[in-house]
Amino acid sequence: MIQQDDASRTSGAGGVDASGGEPPGAGPTPPDGAAAAEPHTTRVVVWDTPPAIECGKRFAVRLGVACSGKRSAAGWTVEVHDHDGKQRATATVGADPWPGTDALHHAQVELDAPDVEGLYAWKAVAPANDASGANTGGSASFPVRVVAAPACLLTVVARDAESRSPVEGARVVAHPYRTVTDERGVARLRIPAGEYRLFVSGKGYVPFRFDGAVEADTTIRAELSQDVELSDADIWS
Repeated sequence: MIQQDDASRTSGAGGVDASGGEPPGAGPTPPDGAAAAEPHTTRVVVWDTPPAIECGKRFAVRLGVACSGKRSAAGWTVEVHDHDGKQRATATVGADPWPGTDALHHAQVELDAPDVEGLYAWKAVAPANDASGANTGGSASFPVRVVAAPACLLTVVARDAESRSPVEGARVVAHPYRTVTDERGVARLRIPAGEYRLFVSGKGYVPFRFDGAVEADTTIRAELSQDVELSDADIWS
């Protein structure tokens, strides 16, 4: 930026420089009949957000930035602001786009959760990174759910109700906690004591549901019945 002293030559109308320059901030004038180019928009996305974070613990999320005009966003900066607007972290996105995309540049950032339980709305902000004004800034909100220290170990054992074989890859959800079963059909969640509605669902199976209190280490056996499509004969028999 060129700084002018008090003796710089200006005309009395609008502060236009006597040498014929533009008013401060006016920028270049497009040719006659040509419309000024619209700046590209910046898209910000956040993913890999943990469903629940213990009070005061460190966690990580992944931030992505893309330009609507397919300009490379490599090296752009993304800021993370908390629920009070305080900047918690900054990250610089890398040179390689996320696999399967051609313009979504990304970075992982580590953050510290608040010390008080609650559901907070945080925001990832990509300021306008180009001084020429070719790109606007962008932002995206994401939830930060903070919970008490988990005191109970919940173990879920998923079995096929007919064959008794373990069901691998079944989704286990005790909101806001979630995981999947391993090759033995076993999943473990550390959760605070309390009332829960538990769902266990596997591909091709009718979902299993449990409602009740978990006050200590608990094991729940989920017998999953195959979800067999009924034929017309079954329906009308």
